[in-house]
Amino acid sequence: MSEHLRPDILGRLRTRDAEERARAAQQLCSQVTDSEAIERHGEQNPLYVELNTRLVKLLNPASDILDRLAGTAILLALVDVDSLEDKQKFRITQQTKTQLAGSEMAISNEAVAIYKKLIEKRWASVMSSVETEVNRCLEWLGSERNEVRRMTALRVIEVLCSNHLVPLHSYLTKFFATLSNPLRDQRSEIRVAAARTLGACMGLIPMSERNVRNPGLNFLYEELQRNFQMASVEG
Repeated sequence: MSEHLRPDILGRLRTRDAEERARAAQQLCSQVTDSEAIERHGEQNPLYVELNTRLVKLLNPASDILDRLAGTAILLALVDVDSLEDKQKFRITQQTKTQLAGSEMAISNEAVAIYKKLIEKRWASVMSSVETEVNRCLEWLGSERNEVRRMTALRVIEVLCSNHLVPLHSYLTKFFATLSNPLRDQRSEIRVAAARTLGACMGLIPMSERNVRNPGLNFLYEELQRNFQMASVEG
């Protein structure tokens, strides 16, 4: 079993073809898993050491977009390696969160996909910072003019709410208030993302609480009223 990243896999990780990158990432995951099965190295696994060294260069903001796409594909591959140690998981979590704060939509899309996997796997390194991530998203939606960050914030909140994380119940009122502007944004992609996020937020409300006094339902009613009024004025 090779202890180094195969050149053909690296080349495929740098493609713009998302499906080809995903296939290459799966092969890379298998390569790392197989190397760990032969002899458990953890952080000292020569292949992991090489990948981590490459990640530092590939994910550098000064790197071109193909390098950064390759970096996110490597992160995606590592997330699926079951034998990772806590230090490795923490490093991957931090690298993913850094990519979430970027300004390129292609990189953001990949980072959100990785973050979704981290949440689904309930890694301690990501679960301990959920509320920090929520507050960052709310800040971006409230003041950020960068469209990519606003879209990222919507998608991250959708991911978090879709996984029914208990701590998020206390944020529902803030979510509803913050979604008001994105739901009426001029750009359709922002409106669609906001609507998906709103649906995920509504999923956090227990059926027993879905009555006329529920803040979520009140929010929907008020938004409908506001949109009808705007339509009447503009018409």
